[in-house]
Amino acid sequence: MPSQTGPDPPGTSPSDDRDPAVTLAVLIVRSPVGMAVIDRSGLLRTVNPAFCRLCGLTEAELLGQTFTRLLPEPRRARMLARLQAFLDGQSSIDGEWLALRPNGDTIRLLAQLVRVPGANAQPCGLLYVQDITQRKQADQALKTSQRFLQAVLDGLPAHVCVLDQGGVVLAVNKAWRQFALRNGGDAQQLNEGNNYLSVCQRALADAHANADADGRNQIAQFVWQLRQVLAGQLAHFQLEYDCHSPHERRWFLASVSRLLGSHPPRVVVAHDDVSAVKRAQEAVRESEAWLKDLTASIPGAMFRLVRQPAGSWRFVYFSPGITSLFELAPAQACADRRLVLAAIVAEDRRAFLRSIHQAMVRCLPWEHEFRLRTASGRIKWVHGRSEPKPGQHGDTSWTGVFTDVSERKRIEAVLRASEEKYRTLFETVPQGVVYQDASGAITSANPAAQRILGLTLDQVQGRVSIDAGWRVHHEDGSDFPGDQHPAMQALRSGEAVRNVVMGVSVPGRGEVWLMVNATPLLRHGQALEVHTSFEEITERVLMSRELQLQANTDFLTGVANRRGLMARLQLEFSRLQQLAGHRCAVLAADLDWFKQINDRWGHDAGDAVLQHVAQLMQQSTRPRDLVARSGGEEFSLLLPDMDLQEATALAERLRQSLEARPTSWQGQSLPITASLGVSQMVVGDTQADAVLVRADQALYRAKSTGRNRVCTASAIH
Repeated sequence: MPSQTGPDPPGTSPSDDRDPAVTLAVLIVRSPVGMAVIDRSGLLRTVNPAFCRLCGLTEAELLGQTFTRLLPEPRRARMLARLQAFLDGQSSIDGEWLALRPNGDTIRLLAQLVRVPGANAQPCGLLYVQDITQRKQADQALKTSQRFLQAVLDGLPAHVCVLDQGGVVLAVNKAWRQFALRNGGDAQQLNEGNNYLSVCQRALADAHANADADGRNQIAQFVWQLRQVLAGQLAHFQLEYDCHSPHERRWFLASVSRLLGSHPPRVVVAHDDVSAVKRAQEAVRESEAWLKDLTASIPGAMFRLVRQPAGSWRFVYFSPGITSLFELAPAQACADRRLVLAAIVAEDRRAFLRSIHQAMVRCLPWEHEFRLRTASGRIKWVHGRSEPKPGQHGDTSWTGVFTDVSERKRIEAVLRASEEKYRTLFETVPQGVVYQDASGAITSANPAAQRILGLTLDQVQGRVSIDAGWRVHHEDGSDFPGDQHPAMQALRSGEAVRNVVMGVSVPGRGEVWLMVNATPLLRHGQALEVHTSFEEITERVLMSRELQLQANTDFLTGVANRRGLMARLQLEFSRLQQLAGHRCAVLAADLDWFKQINDRWGHDAGDAVLQHVAQLMQQSTRPRDLVARSGGEEFSLLLPDMDLQEATALAERLRQSLEARPTSWQGQSLPITASLGVSQMVVGDTQADAVLVRADQALYRAKSTGRNRVCTASAIH
């Protein structure tokens, strides 16, 4: 093997294509696939340019150095030992390697090692490496997409499980578990780790014991075909069967498929409604076979193309990989380039020829992707690349490789379709949708969110939930701290936060009420992003407030009714229990001789008196106090942050005001007085209305001792 990467071996030229040995030697030197020879001590004895480019080092920097310098430090000693074991005839070390470039970049290589004779008849390792970093990144992107879609798959009505080659259940979906439980079965018998064939055999025995001939035949047929699939003798089958419950007749369609190319073998069993739902199973593409000889060990189809000075060109070499890729024999493809061109899909053929022509005219490296249709009808995506080498007689050769990239193209198509689908949903759903990064900053907002918030995308991007400019509050009017925003809670906890009501001030609209949900997007248990959705519920909140106000308000006087009084009384009682030093007094008032006003002047006059009294009470109290009509002519005043002495003084002022300001009605002056009882909440009260009982007792004393006076009651605890 040549130890240089310069000119062709002596006595050869790029146009000398009839000698296979010469062609092979030139092919190795110019191959775009990395190649290196490693001796028993691990030293690099030969490298080609492609190997140098992958490593990011020159030939001088690599030759004589140990090949383990390309690997992370913890793996070097172990890999050297494996190399020596391999050269001694033990197991291979083929597979994927993680390598480091001098600039610190990490790349993933697909490597294969072949034993070849070296100096002094000592075996050496011929190493082939190919950069698969991009493919791995695409695989990771697909896995991320699959995790994102897993919740959707679990919501499907189909009942799905995955079996290994022996029939052991490896995985089941949510619908599978629920169906077993709903139909009286033990879900644990059909869950992971149990043998599905054993469950089927028990069902067959039950059908036999119950003399169910149809059921026995169906199960026996299913088990027989399932065994064929597990053994690899059958790729797929479908079987319609009945599964009647005591309440209804049901039919299902069982679809069993073997995942071709899976290692170890896997079988998918899906049970679905017989309404013609068919599950399409896409076979997993077989891994590229390593070639039988030196060139066969290189993935894809190696080729050599020569352009003569006159401008004509032809393929002069194809490795055996052309057979699996194009379904053409190497000799056929070299003899007539039209066979290769005919395999290329017609829509891609002109671009293929144009790219080759441009590379030939400029003598530049060639790289192009195209589709081909094989003789068996399969459509493949192929990536071609090659490097030019001017010859000694005016001709130019391009040595390169065709690689099947169908899987990468499929992954890219899946990702594009997924992105387009969710972008459409994002743009069209009527609910507001906002994405925030791990710090809580808004990265995106859909049109509905911009409309609801009254802000443009430029105005919301970069803002965080803790921004005081949002002016957010709870339903009770208290501030809504930014760190309590559902999005921030979801980022901290890694769990979804649902149905949070918040009010926000919107430019040009005032107060808007939202129902908010936040779902974190996790990776390795860490919340990297949060998805917040919300809908406007302003009308619902305002209606609820209005109904609550009506339910707690006396329709005649406009003050609180007894229901409103008891709700506020319970709130103040809770504060008394929780807050040290909290005070609250209660005043009970009853209008004296009110029945005489109704009897003499009529109920309309009585209503006017009640309205007049309620107005005077509101004028005599603070905004935070509560005035309530607790009975026909009875009123109660709830006085937070007021002790017994202060409340008694207020009661006396109120009594005097009522006495001094009679009601004016239809030109008549209707005098009115009131008897009042005052009490104070105490920590020892066991229930909220205890203070009302004491205030009423004091009121009765005021009535019984002459009316138009104030009496107090106190509790000693």
